[in-house]
Amino acid sequence: MKKECEIVRDILPLYVDGVCSAASREIVTDHLKECPECSAYLEQIRASEAEDALKAEKALVIKNQARRFNRRSTAVGSIISALFMVPILICLIVNLTSGRTLDWFFVVVAGMLVAGSLTVVPLTVPENKLFWTLCAFCISLVILLAVCCLYTRGDWFFVAASASIFGLSVIFLPFAIRAKPLQPWVKGHNKALLVVAVDLILFGNMMNVISMHQKGFGFTMLIAVLIIAALGLLVTNVVLKEREKQ
Repeated sequence: MKKECEIVRDILPLYVDGVCSAASREIVTDHLKECPECSAYLEQIRASEAEDALKAEKALVIKNQARRFNRRSTAVGSIISALFMVPILICLIVNLTSGRTLDWFFVVVAGMLVAGSLTVVPLTVPENKLFWTLCAFCISLVILLAVCCLYTRGDWFFVAASASIFGLSVIFLPFAIRAKPLQPWVKGHNKALLVVAVDLILFGNMMNVISMHQKGFGFTMLIAVLIIAALGLLVTNVVLKEREKQ
């Protein structure tokens, strides 16, 4: 490459942006007329800048569309929330006018919370919709069970709650553990092993609660479940290591 070509190519980015001096622009223009290699290099620069501009414009369009979608989702979520308030207000008025205590009114409110967790939350949360929807659903379900237990004056809440949490964990935890909010906690760990460990702990808790509710040997059952859980973790760890070797 000629020395003149090296100098021109150093100036070409300024030439393309139109920020070089008039004298430099004249020199580069004259050189490009006589040097096809530098002319081809100029086209590469322009193509690269055009591609970068297209990428930036595409990212801006996607960002704007995401904002519009979030605004519409939030608006729809607000409307659905307002619709959920209608039966709640009706139940409150009926309870108050009939002179009854606010007992089943709270059951209705808890039921609306469950419905809202599956409809309002995914529409209003901007990121990690599935994760926060699952969290909201689990919490609202436990609240519903607690309110129903208090309303019926039962003693089955801990049994129902522990069984529900265990069942939800078995179904949804493999998906939830991959969510972005949990990555700082699970980074560097085997996710499959963590899922199995949490499921076994929740299973042991459920069995212990059931045993205590039936006035059985709760502590003995807990020890047995912990032993089974330890063996399950050991076997799972061995199986995962064998798969990694393969």
